[in-house]
Amino acid sequence: MIEMGKNGVVYIMAEQAEGFAFDENASLDDNLSAFGDYIDQMDAALGVEIRQQFPALLEGKYKADEVWDRLFEICAAPPAEVKNTSEEEVAATPANTPTAQPLAAPLPPVTGWLLEGVLIEGFRGVNNEGHPLELKLQPAKVSSISAVNGVGKTSVYDAVRYAITGKLPWLDELPAAERDKDYYQNRFHSTGQSTIKLRLVAEPGGEKCEITVSRNTLGLRSVAATAPWDASAILTALNREFVFLDGPTFQKFIAAPPLVRGRTFSGLLGLSAYSDLRQALAGLVNTRAFNNHFGTTAHAQNKTREERTAGELSSAIAKDYEILVGAAIGEMDATAAKEKCQDALAQIAPLKPVCEGKAFVAIDIDACIEAIKDAEGGPKRERLGACIRERGDLAKVNHGAPTAERAAQLAARAGEREEALEKTAGDLMLELYQAGKKVVEAEQWEDPHLCPLCDGTGAHSLRDHLASRLSEFEALDKATAALAAEWNEAGWTELLQLEAIVEDTPSKRLLTVRQARASAGSISKAEAEALVEHLAALRTRVGEIDARLAAEQVQLEKELPPSSVEVTKKVETARRLQDSWNKLEQSRNVIAEEAARDACVDRVRDFLVDASKTFATAEAGMSKARLAAVEPVFKDYFKKMSFHGVEPAVSKKADSEELRIGLTQFYGLTNVSPQALLSESFRNAFAISLYLAAASLYGGLPKFVVLDDVTSSFDAGHQHFLVELIRTTFARPGNATGPQVILLSHDTMLEKLFNKHSGSGTWWHQRLEGSPQVAVLPQAGAVDKVRDRTISMLQAGQVDSAKEGVRQYLEYRLSDLISKLRIPVPVDIAFNDDKQLSSEFLKAIEAAVKLHKAANNLELDAAQQAGLNTNMVTIVGNFLSHWGTGQTAAFSGPSLLGVMQAIDDYCDCFTFEPTPGAARIYYKSLSQRQ
Repeated sequence: MIEMGKNGVVYIMAEQAEGFAFDENASLDDNLSAFGDYIDQMDAALGVEIRQQFPALLEGKYKADEVWDRLFEICAAPPAEVKNTSEEEVAATPANTPTAQPLAAPLPPVTGWLLEGVLIEGFRGVNNEGHPLELKLQPAKVSSISAVNGVGKTSVYDAVRYAITGKLPWLDELPAAERDKDYYQNRFHSTGQSTIKLRLVAEPGGEKCEITVSRNTLGLRSVAATAPWDASAILTALNREFVFLDGPTFQKFIAAPPLVRGRTFSGLLGLSAYSDLRQALAGLVNTRAFNNHFGTTAHAQNKTREERTAGELSSAIAKDYEILVGAAIGEMDATAAKEKCQDALAQIAPLKPVCEGKAFVAIDIDACIEAIKDAEGGPKRERLGACIRERGDLAKVNHGAPTAERAAQLAARAGEREEALEKTAGDLMLELYQAGKKVVEAEQWEDPHLCPLCDGTGAHSLRDHLASRLSEFEALDKATAALAAEWNEAGWTELLQLEAIVEDTPSKRLLTVRQARASAGSISKAEAEALVEHLAALRTRVGEIDARLAAEQVQLEKELPPSSVEVTKKVETARRLQDSWNKLEQSRNVIAEEAARDACVDRVRDFLVDASKTFATAEAGMSKARLAAVEPVFKDYFKKMSFHGVEPAVSKKADSEELRIGLTQFYGLTNVSPQALLSESFRNAFAISLYLAAASLYGGLPKFVVLDDVTSSFDAGHQHFLVELIRTTFARPGNATGPQVILLSHDTMLEKLFNKHSGSGTWWHQRLEGSPQVAVLPQAGAVDKVRDRTISMLQAGQVDSAKEGVRQYLEYRLSDLISKLRIPVPVDIAFNDDKQLSSEFLKAIEAAVKLHKAANNLELDAAQQAGLNTNMVTIVGNFLSHWGTGQTAAFSGPSLLGVMQAIDDYCDCFTFEPTPGAARIYYKSLSQRQ
C-alpha cells in the first residue's frame, strides 16, 4: 500500500494483518522472525530497520537516540535513497571476488546440555593448587554433594554459577568497602588465578564439550571451549533463572514486588528474552524520552510562532498594499500583487528610471530615496522619511501579543510548576537521574545492572529503573512544558527586538535575561510576575516614543508640499512590503519544514507504539498460556511436599508484567496473602514448587538444576518429602524427560538419606573433605588424599596447616568405622561441634565394645582389645585433649605423625583376615565376623 506522508513524501506501507500472536511451541528466533514479518506489514522501511536492531535490543546494547535517529533518517529520505543494505553490499562486490571457502560443518543439533563433571582450582574456598578438585557427576542419576561447614560446598555452587553467569550477585552486592575483586579467587593460591571447567554432554547425540572459565589477578574473565563449540553461546543458553537455586533466591522471590517477581517468572517460563525485548520496545516509546529527543515541544512552539508571524505579516502586507496601490489586495496571489506594487512605484516620475524593468523585490528603495532627494531635495523631507521608517520599525516589533490578560497567564503557569516541583524530589534529583541515564547508556558502561553511584548491582536493568524514576517527574514535566509553551506561544520571544530598541541598558533587559530559562519553562512565579510588570513598562515607553515621532511627522507634513509627503509615504511603504514579503517567505519555509518533520516524527512514533503494543500483547498471551500450564504442576508439587490444608495460587493480569501470589485455601480461609500468613518453610516450599514446575515444562537448553541447601528451613519430615518429590517426580531417572538434579547440603541428617538412596542405583552421592587453605577433595579417595597430604605437611614441619587434616582424617575414619560396624550413637551426636565430635565417636565405640564384652559376644581378640586402649590413649593424649580445649600450640610434628599412625592402628583392630594371607576386612559387627 502506498501512503503520502504529511511532508508530501511517498512511503510504502503493506496491508496490516488482523492480529499477531506468538507460537508457544516455536523457538525465539522463529517467533521473532514472524514478528519481523508482521511489523514489515505495518511499515516496510521502518520494519526492516527494527528487525536489524533485534540483537542489540535483546542484549541491551542499543542506544535509543541512535535507533530514533536512524528511523527518522529513513522517514526523511526520499524513497529512492532508502536502500536494502544487503543489496548495496551485493552491488558493491567486484565481479572478480574470489569464491568463498566452504563453510565449516554444521554443529550437531542440541536440545539440551547435561553436566557430567566440574573441575575447580583457586576459586573461593577451593585452593587445590596444581591438583584441581574434580567432581564426577552422573547425568542419569540424582547427584548429591555434602560437606560440613567451611569445607567448600558453597564454593562449588559459586564456581559453577560464576562459570555460567559471570558473577556472584551476593558478593557483588556487598558495599564497596567490604568486597574486592580478589575475593573471587582463593586467597591462599600462590598465582591468584582461578580456573573452572565444566564438562557437558549434549542431548540427544551425547557429544562432549569442555568449557574452561578463567579469572586472572586483574579480575578479568575469559572462556574457551573444545572445538567445535562456542563457549559464550553455550554459557548464555545455560544462564536461566532456575539453574541455580538456594534459600535466598526463594525468599527474594516471595518478598519481591509484583513487577520484579513477574519479570523473574518470565525467565522461569523461558520468556526472559521476550521480556527484555518488550521492555526495550517500551523504552523506545517512552513519551518523555521520545519527545525530549525530538524536541517536539520546541518544534511545535517554533511552528506556532512562525504561523503567528506569517499571519501578522499577511495582515501587514494587506495594509501596506492598499496604501501603495490604492486598492485592497483581496485574494490576489503574491506574484500578481508584487507586479501591481512595482507598477505603482514606476508611475511616480522621479522613481521611474529606478523601477523600470525590475521586479518589485529587486527595486532599490535607497536609490528611490536618492532620486526623490535629487528631484525635490531638502532635509525636512529626509527627516519625514526617517520618522515614517522609525515608526514603521517600532510597529513591526511592538506585537500585540501577549495582551495584558494573556501576560498574566505566564505567572499562573509558573505557579503551577512550582506546586508540581514541591511534590517531587526536586530538580537536583532529576539532574541525578538524568546524569545516571547518560552514564549507563554510554558505550563504555558494560554492566547494565551496575549503579555508577554506589557500585551496587541489581537483578534487573538499571536503565529501566532510571526510566521508571524519571517517569515520576511526569507532572513536573507537564507543568514545565506548559510554562515553556506559554512563553513561546503567547509571543514573548517576539518582544526581544522591541526591548533592545527601547531599553538602552543590557542588564535591565529582563526579557533577554530570562529568555533561555523561560523558553525552557524553568522560571519562578516571582520572575514571571516581574516580567509582566516589565512588559507593561515597555508598552508605556513605546507609546511615548511613538507619540513623539507621530507629532514630529505631523509637523513635517504641514511644512512640506503634499506631493513630497505622499511620495515619501509610498516609498517607505514599499520598503516595508519588500521586507514583509521576504520574511513571509522565510516563515512559510520554516512552517513547511516543521510540518515535514512532524510527519516523520509522527510516523516513527506511530510505528514504534504499534510495534511495542503488538509485541507486548503477544508476549502476554504466551505468558498467560504458559502460566496456565505451570499452575497445576506447581500445585501438585506443593501438595507432594505434604503441606496439607494450604493451596497456593499465582496469577497475572492481562497487559501486566506483575505476578501476584496468593493462597486460595489456608485451613478454611480463602484468598489470603502468603507473605503475611506463611512461615519461612511454607514460603520456601511455595517458591520451590513454582520454580521446579516451571523448570520441568520450560527448561530449555539447560537440562540440569543445582540446589544449594534448599532444605535448611524444613524439618526432617519435609526434607524427606522434598527429596522424594525430586527423586520420583521431578528429576531423572524417576522422570525420564526431567532435568538432572545436583543437590548440595551440609545437613548431616540429610546426608544419611543421601547415603540410603546411593544403593538404589538412581542416586550418586559424594562427600567433600578438606580446607580452603590447602585443598578440597571428594569422598572417593578423599580420605587417603587427606591422610597423605597431612603426613606430607607434618614431615615438612607445617604443623599449623596439618592439624585440621588430622581432625578430618580422625572424624572420617571413626565415622566410617561406626557405620561399617553398625555401632549405635547418641541421637544428639550430630549437633556436636568439630572440637567434640571425635571424642563422642570414641566414647560411643568404647561403650559398644564394653557392652558386647560384658555380653560375652565380642569378636575382637585380646590383642585387638589391648590395641584399642593403647591407640586411644595416643589419640586422646596427643591430639583430642589439646584440640577440644583449643590449646593447639602444644602440637608438634612428631606427635601428630604418631596420632596419624594410631588412627590407622586403632581402626585395624576391627579387621580380620577371612582366609590366611587374604586382605583384611572389617567385622560385620562387634558380635559377628561376617
